[in-house]
Amino acid sequence: MSNKTVRAVLFGALGVLVLLIIVAAVLLLQDGQQTAVAPDPTVEAVAEVPTDVPATEVPASPTVLPPAVVQILSTNTPLPTDTPTATAIPTETPLPTNTATAVPPTNVPLPTAVPATATPVPPTNTPVPAGPQPTNANGLVGESFGLQPGRSNLTPGGQIWYEWRVGNTTGGGVAYSTIGVMPRRNGQDIVAWYQNNWGGNNDVMPPEGLSWPSWMSIPEAGDYTIRLVVCFDGYQKCLSGGGTFHTLSQEISISIR
Repeated sequence: MSNKTVRAVLFGALGVLVLLIIVAAVLLLQDGQQTAVAPDPTVEAVAEVPTDVPATEVPASPTVLPPAVVQILSTNTPLPTDTPTATAIPTETPLPTNTATAVPPTNVPLPTAVPATATPVPPTNTPVPAGPQPTNANGLVGESFGLQPGRSNLTPGGQIWYEWRVGNTTGGGVAYSTIGVMPRRNGQDIVAWYQNNWGGNNDVMPPEGLSWPSWMSIPEAGDYTIRLVVCFDGYQKCLSGGGTFHTLSQEISISIR
């Protein structure tokens, strides 16, 4: 039972109680009036009125009150109740079921490796010069020799930039007369165009070796090779062509145009 229904019942009961009280009061009042007008005959006669009382002083009769007007109140009036609004209960949306993903078979045979066949290298039109081969000269070996990328100007008199490194396998100092780059054309060294890089000052190669960048120029157009060399026969003798130049690197082919 809701609170509104309880309150309606209580108010109805209270109204009934008030109505009963009013009816009882009216009945009691009417009964009192009848008793005063018609006294009970069994009661003994009262003493005579004294003679000395004037006749004009007759006791007043009780005033009869009009009957009470009873107003009956309505009972059990139901109070307005709030009409509940039905709320839709959300329904659960079923979750999507997991779809099994096909797993690729594991026992798939691997492709059989096809042995590589030897592909013949097409011959080049540029002949490889069969020039002097590098050697170990008194413990000195050429570790690297090459042109600097993008710096060389292969024109007559242009700067041909290169860099090299010489190693020392002796663990001590090795004296030499000159180290530099020798140009070669048609199988012949051109000592007059030899480019000295180190020498002429009683030079000694340190145990850790030496690296150096430098440049040279060739005054005439043609096809050449250049290589790193060292000479031990005295500086002036080496430059005049009387000494022996030992090759420390492979030759590099260049074309001056």
